[in-house]
Amino acid sequence: MARPLDVGALLRRGGIMTADEVKQLAQDLTQAKLVEMSIGSSERSLDQPVKVIPFSNDPPASVGGYFTQQKFIWGKTPEEMQAILGIFGKLREGACVLEFAMPLDPRDFETRAYTYLPDGKEYKPNPKEKMYLPGKGAPQWVLKGDVRARCIARLKPHEPFTKSTLIP
Repeated sequence: MARPLDVGALLRRGGIMTADEVKQLAQDLTQAKLVEMSIGSSERSLDQPVKVIPFSNDPPASVGGYFTQQKFIWGKTPEEMQAILGIFGKLREGACVLEFAMPLDPRDFETRAYTYLPDGKEYKPNPKEKMYLPGKGAPQWVLKGDVRARCIARLKPHEPFTKSTLIP
């Protein structure tokens, strides 16, 4: 087990972290978030990881790509979700919210920081890019491959994601 981060030493250095400290902090945060998401999945709580896709009457049984946690889109309409996730125009016909069939394993995904960093990287404006722009800062991860999923909500435009829209 790794030693805890020495915050005192970090502050004495003016808050500048070494590469090993950055790596350790990322591992610690990933593990803590994984536990939170795993509990969220088993309890079907707002901490569970979810994938948002454009509306479909027949959503896929498995998905890849980016995902976030339910709490960051709860109570939001597809239009608001676009702004949060940085996927402008993709949800204009509505959205499907998918939960994963099984809790994710750390080998299933990689962190991509927050949605204000498209693909987890510093945003560099490109006038030709109209769809994938900085979002409002929800955490985001990317799946390394497809995983089984189940649709938990089908939202029409302007319809908020709430308890009344959940599919049992």
